[in-house]
Amino acid sequence: MKTHSFWDSIYMKLLLELLILALIPIVLVISIFFYLNQQNNTDTKYELNNRVTNSIITNINNNLAFTTRTTQSLLSSNELIYFLNNGYAMDTDYDNYTSSIQSYIQATINADPRSDIYIYADNPAIPMSMDVFYHLSDISEETPVAGFLESSRVEQWFCESDFAGISNPYLFTTEKCFVYLRKAYDFRKNFLGLIVFSIPEKYFLSFENELNETVISSGNHRIVNLSGDILPKDTLSMIYATSQPQSQTDGYLVTWNHPEDFPISIITVTKNSNYAQFIGIFLLILGLFTLLSAILCLRSLRQMERQMNQCLTAMDASISNNYNTRIPVNGNNEISHIGRRINLLLTQAAELSRQNILKETSNKESRLIALQHQINPHFIYNTMEVFSSKMKLYGHFEESDCLVAFANIFRYNISTNDALVEVRMELEQLHNYLRIQKLRYPQLSFTSDIPAELMAALLPKFTLQPIVENAISHGISDNSHTLSIHICADRKEERLLFRIKDNGTGISPEKLSQLNQMLHNAGNTPDIVSDGHSVGLKNVNARLELYFGKESRLSITSVPGRETCVSFEIPCQFL
Repeated sequence: MKTHSFWDSIYMKLLLELLILALIPIVLVISIFFYLNQQNNTDTKYELNNRVTNSIITNINNNLAFTTRTTQSLLSSNELIYFLNNGYAMDTDYDNYTSSIQSYIQATINADPRSDIYIYADNPAIPMSMDVFYHLSDISEETPVAGFLESSRVEQWFCESDFAGISNPYLFTTEKCFVYLRKAYDFRKNFLGLIVFSIPEKYFLSFENELNETVISSGNHRIVNLSGDILPKDTLSMIYATSQPQSQTDGYLVTWNHPEDFPISIITVTKNSNYAQFIGIFLLILGLFTLLSAILCLRSLRQMERQMNQCLTAMDASISNNYNTRIPVNGNNEISHIGRRINLLLTQAAELSRQNILKETSNKESRLIALQHQINPHFIYNTMEVFSSKMKLYGHFEESDCLVAFANIFRYNISTNDALVEVRMELEQLHNYLRIQKLRYPQLSFTSDIPAELMAALLPKFTLQPIVENAISHGISDNSHTLSIHICADRKEERLLFRIKDNGTGISPEKLSQLNQMLHNAGNTPDIVSDGHSVGLKNVNARLELYFGKESRLSITSVPGRETCVSFEIPCQFL
């Protein structure tokens, strides 16, 4: 019966700690799930960035190709090349200019309505007109233009930031525009000037909603903001400092791309999910759960070890102190409950020890009294010796031998207090008994088959004689019947098997079953046989069980009219 609270039990404490441990893989699995989900979400957003970037680059390439074709179309006009390469005379060239050159230039402009087209002639004789023809000398000193003219490049693209801080009324439009400069030559490779295209950025980036800062311009960078957030300056600075194709910056996914032969980098930005922070929190919780569970488990194990050591120490002290020391009991768990039960056992052990001491004292006193009264049995034995001697003087030899045998039995009974005797002595006692029985049953015969090396084995005193007595009492039906009794012993490893056989009248199956049941349930079954002849067997069976355990009980087999066998096994012991 439990006396402790369920919630105070070690089982409940360990169960709770194990539940905490069970949360660790759950948290870990959830963390992995969110991590994989974040990776999938990140890959999806990177794919969106790449798709938008590729769309913009495709649009840029289309615009570059269109601008190149338009420039080639202008340079393929022989009239324009001739016009740029020769001196201009108002009276002779004006009609050609208005009829041919002007119409061709206007057609080109109309074919590309998105662009502002400028022709900066190196020929100072050509007048400025139509907002198309300008003098190259008016802009050749500007740094970007001068650098291009001095380079070996034939064409180059510029962005608004390349002309920052330049104020020149003759300069082409640069505000929110990409500018294309192309050097013009005649067929003799004579430099004629520059052809300039100024194209608004919106045609390249395909985003017109600049009021919501979808596209952020900063120097040579164009940030396509797909996050929906207004990017702080610190975030923009970190994005500009990163030039990797893909990166994560301040909670945003950033994709970089620099189109070939174009003056800007395309940076696409999408908002990263907060899964990384979520996973970090989960991993922190995981670590806390692991630490807490380990501390609780170690604390419980330490407490159990301390209580068990206290129990063992108190038990050792109690054994050394004649079971008077008790285990200190603290708490209300299973070990405390065991400690209380051990204290009860120690109390009972102390009481049993006290009773054993009293019994031992009583036994010693009884032995002293028995020694004082041994003179009477010896007097009887000596008197029988005198009677036997007188019988021999008058020729009664057989009766004298029987009286000596009876005296030997009497002396065997009082000669020693040892509970175990040698087989040799037990056989001698049995021969004395049979010598007396032959006076009544002359037809009685006895044989034994016990190896010489087993004669020194030990068995309880008065074991064989009651069994043989029972065989004589039940085996002889009349004086004409010859009863043969045979005793044999065999050794099986560390056990001795004794068998006492007789050819008497046998035992009926019903009575045999009752007899074996009585012997195998000794002490638990009341007497079944009421004829009084089973008392000796019960006594022998009880002493065998007392000395050697239940496996040494008597076992009886019988075939009515033919044979009865009583057998038992005892440990093989020698002095």
